[in-house]
Amino acid sequence: MLRSLLRLSAAVAFAALLMPGMPSAAPPPGLAYDEIVRVVVNATPPPPGNFQADVAALNTQQTAAASPTPAPRKRAGFGNILGAIANGGNVGGAVANNATSNAGDAAVQNSLGARFGAMGSGFANFLTPHLMRKAYWNGWERIEDVTAQTATIRKCDVGQVIQLNLAAKTYTVYSPSTEPAPAAPRAPAAPRGRPPEAEQPGTAVASFTNATTSLGPLKMEGVQTTGYDTKTSFSTTQATGSCRNANASMETVQYISPLTPPSVNSCPVRPPEGLPETPTAPATGGCKPTFSMHSSGLTPPTNHLALYSLLTFGSAPNTSTPPPGAGASSFAFLTERGNLKALGPADAGLFDIPQGFTKAP
Repeated sequence: MLRSLLRLSAAVAFAALLMPGMPSAAPPPGLAYDEIVRVVVNATPPPPGNFQADVAALNTQQTAAASPTPAPRKRAGFGNILGAIANGGNVGGAVANNATSNAGDAAVQNSLGARFGAMGSGFANFLTPHLMRKAYWNGWERIEDVTAQTATIRKCDVGQVIQLNLAAKTYTVYSPSTEPAPAAPRAPAAPRGRPPEAEQPGTAVASFTNATTSLGPLKMEGVQTTGYDTKTSFSTTQATGSCRNANASMETVQYISPLTPPSVNSCPVRPPEGLPETPTAPATGGCKPTFSMHSSGLTPPTNHLALYSLLTFGSAPNTSTPPPGAGASSFAFLTERGNLKALGPADAGLFDIPQGFTKAP
């Protein structure tokens, strides 16, 4: 239950919801921006308004990593488990430094327990810093992974999904229904020996509380934003049977711009490869909590582009001064956006195969 809550919360916190739209004879203005997504483990995150300095630092790190004798990559551990949870909705890549991996192991181990350990091995790429470059116009989207030197262009209204290898200068074109789907995360192996026992029935009282306060205005990247600090707590009490008493908390700091993300023509939603085509039989028994929810304070605007979004899990201190520092045994997701640019018909070439590229074999 806690894992499902965190998966949903992280996906919602980091996903930019671009609602599908229909093309028109006069396309509305588009938008392009750069995006950094990182994992912060037991450290103070960069403050709001620091995008340009963070891009420069990231470029310096990547230049050093491209040396002829790079340090061996560390196998992913607990430090990027929450990145894997968030990526269930293609949030776009978590960023963490290899040096923080051991601290991340301890933080997530303390927060979530060893039962999540088997998930970590499949997500080593989330420990690599990523800079994303995104562009939207005419119902089309272009998502470039600057670090991996790849890009995907989706023009689903005309039946094209173009994948670019920017390093090799090659391209592949798919129809929206034949674009390769991401592989589903490999399920942890079942322990050998006797089969697991069915969960015993149980009950619990589960409660959510949500409180949002204002952080005031802040000008970022030449755009006036408004800050919001949302503290969310979750607890289960009075547990019986297979239910367990538990507590979890998270804090979301957002600086939201007045910009509305451009609409995107929808592509077919395809499940990850490897998922069973038919659902398994529902388990009998198990924990069946009773839920209650209480919200207070402000309501942040929806469908507006956040230029700074920090989602912290764990024992972050309660503070109204942005950004809240991550305390001991804490980890956070941070998304920063900048280099905003309006797009128009003159930028249509961004969504075509670049000159000099050849078809991939």
